[in-house]
Amino acid sequence: MKILASADLHGYYDAYRWIVDIAEKTGVAAVVLAGDLLGCPDDNLPIEEAQTADGKQVLSILERLTVPLFYIMGNDDMIDLPAAKDWIQCLQGKRVDLGGYNFVGYQYTLPFMGGIFEKPEEEIAHDLLQMEQLLDEQTVFVTHGTAKGILDMGTLGLHAGSESLWRLMERRPIRAHIHGHIHEAFGCSDNHFNVASAGEKRCMIIDLSNMKHEIIQENELEKPKHKEM
Repeated sequence: MKILASADLHGYYDAYRWIVDIAEKTGVAAVVLAGDLLGCPDDNLPIEEAQTADGKQVLSILERLTVPLFYIMGNDDMIDLPAAKDWIQCLQGKRVDLGGYNFVGYQYTLPFMGGIFEKPEEEIAHDLLQMEQLLDEQTVFVTHGTAKGILDMGTLGLHAGSESLWRLMERRPIRAHIHGHIHEAFGCSDNHFNVASAGEKRCMIIDLSNMKHEIIQENELEKPKHKEM
């Protein structure tokens, strides 16, 4: 089963339209968006109001999808997306089964920008302990933040990942970990996929049956970059 995964779109409407088109052309079974979905298109409004309007525009684009969409929010998102169609689901704190796999989401990251979806390490550890029973070897774990030491190094050369998240996946082996947050670390390491688009038209197509993936960027659909684990 193939899925399309991206993150850190930051309200870039053209990138959302592009993702919908790529999903249609590649025939994926689902689309996964791993947080930082919204921007702030109107600086004259409080950020919550601006992102509420932004969220409505984003959803109007994503509602064109003909496959399930699973998403979580990120540290730059100051609101939850408003209620949408049945096939558009927030994964936060729950498990959804699809095609022999299951998708579980956790959207909180370590303190970074003072957002509502940030928590200190000890609170993240508590949350993940409560969720641990949801994970198994067929789980696609979708988080916004990274696990400590894995695709988590930003521009300052510092590791920004969560130790609690890393420890959870050491205790509970999973099929795949999809996340974003650290734009500079876009790529794959073992079964971890950093799909941060950084507001660009790029995504990954991940085949969960064999764990091969393709990186697709604008103007590269005909000749995608193939990478294997």
